[in-house]
This record gives sequence, structure tokens and C-alpha cells, in this order.
Amino acid sequence: MNLRNGPSTGYYSKGQLGKGTNFYVYCSHVSGTYTPWYYGKVTSGVHSGTKGWVFGDYLV
Repeated sequence: MNLRNGPSTGYYSKGQLGKGTNFYVYCSHVSGTYTPWYYGKVTSGVHSGTKGWVFGDYLV
């Protein structure tokens, strides 16, 4: 999944997060009836320490 600069696909990707990457959620954003986007910090893997947004359908 992409780690994005903002809560939609209109924002640029900061990088790809692989399966099993840990992501600590700080907050969420919902627009209309869509699945929420989550803002947080990557806590494992290549992008560890990077903050950004991920689409809720990809979080387990």
C-alpha cells in the first residue's frame, strides 16, 4: 500500500509499505461514506519513522 502525504489518492506517495509493516495510527479522516484514511507513523521496515496517510481498506 502507499504511504501518502494526505488523505486521498490525489496526494503524492511517500513510498510503498509491504505486508507485515507496522503502522501506529494517530487519527482518521472520513469523507462522505467512504472508508476512512488513517494518519500515523511507520514503526518497522524501510520507512520506519516516516509519518503519513494510508487507506483504511489496507489495514488489518
